Amino acid sequence: MENIELQKLIQRTYYVDSKDLPRLDELIRLMPNMATKSAKQISIVDYFYETPDKLLQKLDASIRVRVIDDKQILSIVCKIEGVRREFETEMHYGDKIQDKNEYILFLEDKLQDLYTHRMDADIARMLRHLKIFMYITTSRYQLEIFNNTGFNGTVNFDSVMFKTKRHHIPEYILEIKQNCLNNIQNKTAFERFCFELEQKVKLTNMGETKFEAGKRIFNYEY
Repeated sequence: MENIELQKLIQRTYYVDSKDLPRLDELIRLMPNMATKSAKQISIVDYFYETPDKLLQKLDASIRVRVIDDKQILSIVCKIEGVRREFETEMHYGDKIQDKNEYILFLEDKLQDLYTHRMDADIARMLRHLKIFMYITTSRYQLEIFNNTGFNGTVNFDSVMFKTKRHHIPEYILEIKQNCLNNIQNKTAFERFCFELEQKVKLTNMGETKFEAGKRIFNYEY
């Protein structure tokens, strides 16, 4: 399965002070022009892999195994000429990448297709030496938001821990996504919702993915 990141995806991501998370939840629930539903807790663990010679760093790519509930997803993300491309496949719960040839073949196939002009090594052999260099645990409190004009979205309150062998660094992240048609009415509702929160709580635009944040924090420790 391939997911290509599109500019039409409407999302805002902020760093938040831990003390402001409960206040944000209360503010959202009290907004007169927005309603909430389906609050739930989700636990996510993302394991990021690299080869000993940092092949993925050189290619501006990443390999991740995400464990969420009783599911496990293997994905590879590559940036080609500024376009982010993501491919994913399901794994048997509890498997490691090296446990089955199908996982290695999946990764090798994507790398060969995307980087044909840069692949001059035994990729399968290199992939068998993949090791976890960083993992990120996320305790997520999720709210659905909507109004009576058809707008709906998702707000994720993420308590995140970036972990390597030597360091554990916590961060708190607020993620707001628009899940409906991106017409003028819905875009205005989304922008107004974000603006109201920004006026009441200190929010710092994240401007990076969690993977990019982890690399920055740990300076690509391996």
